[in-house]
Amino acid sequence: MVTENNIQPEKFSLYERLRDLNTSEFYDLVSTLLIKKPELHQLVLKWFKEKQESMPDIITDDDMVSINDGLLLEYWEDARSIISEFNELGGGPEDDEEEAFGYLEKISELIKEGDLSTIAKLEFLDEAFEEYNIKNSGFEDGLLDIFFEICQTKEEWEYLVKKLDEHPSDWRKKQIMKIQREYLHNDEAYLQERMKILNYGMDYWDLVEYYVEIGDQVKALETAETGILKGEGWVTKLFEFLWEYYSKKGDTANLERLVQTALSRNTEQKDMLDRLFEYYRSKGDYEHAKAALLKSFEFTRKKYYEEYKKLKEFLKVPDWKSIEPEIFTRIKEKDFHDYLRICLDKGMKETVLKSIFDPPKNRFSYSIEDDFDEFADKLANDFPDKITEYYWQKAYRNILNGNRKTYSVAAKYLGKAKDIYINILNNEAGWIKRFSNLKSEFKKRPAFLEIVSGL
Repeated sequence: MVTENNIQPEKFSLYERLRDLNTSEFYDLVSTLLIKKPELHQLVLKWFKEKQESMPDIITDDDMVSINDGLLLEYWEDARSIISEFNELGGGPEDDEEEAFGYLEKISELIKEGDLSTIAKLEFLDEAFEEYNIKNSGFEDGLLDIFFEICQTKEEWEYLVKKLDEHPSDWRKKQIMKIQREYLHNDEAYLQERMKILNYGMDYWDLVEYYVEIGDQVKALETAETGILKGEGWVTKLFEFLWEYYSKKGDTANLERLVQTALSRNTEQKDMLDRLFEYYRSKGDYEHAKAALLKSFEFTRKKYYEEYKKLKEFLKVPDWKSIEPEIFTRIKEKDFHDYLRICLDKGMKETVLKSIFDPPKNRFSYSIEDDFDEFADKLANDFPDKITEYYWQKAYRNILNGNRKTYSVAAKYLGKAKDIYINILNNEAGWIKRFSNLKSEFKKRPAFLEIVSGL
């Protein structure tokens, strides 16, 4: 029997009740939620942003600017909470770092859409620079990229200049010069700042590029000439610029002068000597080309084998015969691998074979080289028995105290040994016996046996 006391109440349906709310009641509900849960503000803005296409009469273009302005500051607030903590600690967890960069990426996407007001941009710059100026978070490069992305109008670029100039440094001055030159096109302001900072080769090259852009060849040349004498560090572009100019004019005297400047600076020596060699070779001047090439070799620090072939190809036979022994000895001292490559070219296979089994030792009695696979591969047909042993030793060393990674390396060398046994020595039985003995020796290593099972 159902009584008044045991009647089941009707189940409360949240979604039905929400549908029954009138506009005023619904507004009160949302307002209350936004006050109690400020993080919902971002979700509401996103909702309106997503509804723009389906509600064009309600959400205007001006509304979209306001929505995007709000999202810009919301995303920044989320990013800032992490960046601020990183500034305090000098870094933080990788997951937090990725999250912060995710918010910065969202800001970048808003900027690309283009619907942001100048007021919001400047507010963002004010707040972001508070963190940027601390310089302890590791997000400085990412923030600077955003700063350059967000500025579009003259007012915005000038405001960025103002923010950068609040904490002067050479780095910030360079950013300001970049803005003055590339975005504000304020030549006077750019030159005023540029002339104050001409220390490095890059500084001079920046000024050279500016003069080239405005068509002042004389100033560009003068600046480059000063730069190769006074510029610190990297001056490659300056030398290249001057070389191109004087070589087109066929001005041999100035080209020689550039080479001497490089030699006196102890920078760009080889590059400039190589250029001089090519210049004289193009002129058919063998003696001057030879002198430049031999001088260039003195500054070789890598790719000795290529340099050797270059010398051999260019020099006349009597000159090559005269200089080759000295070149050969020098390469042996500087790069043993390249020395062995030359030995192969010269047919000195016995020397190469001996070297890969007994390479030179350093003063601590350790081999200076340990990877001679390239040469073993090339000697397999000539010395199959010896090279089989070479591969077998390499394999064995990778099995002892090994793991799956080293077992895979061992399998590679065993495969090479098998190829010699079967295809060069025609001794398949010998391979089967030796390989079986090896597997028996390491029968308690299932990972190794699994990896070599295909052999």
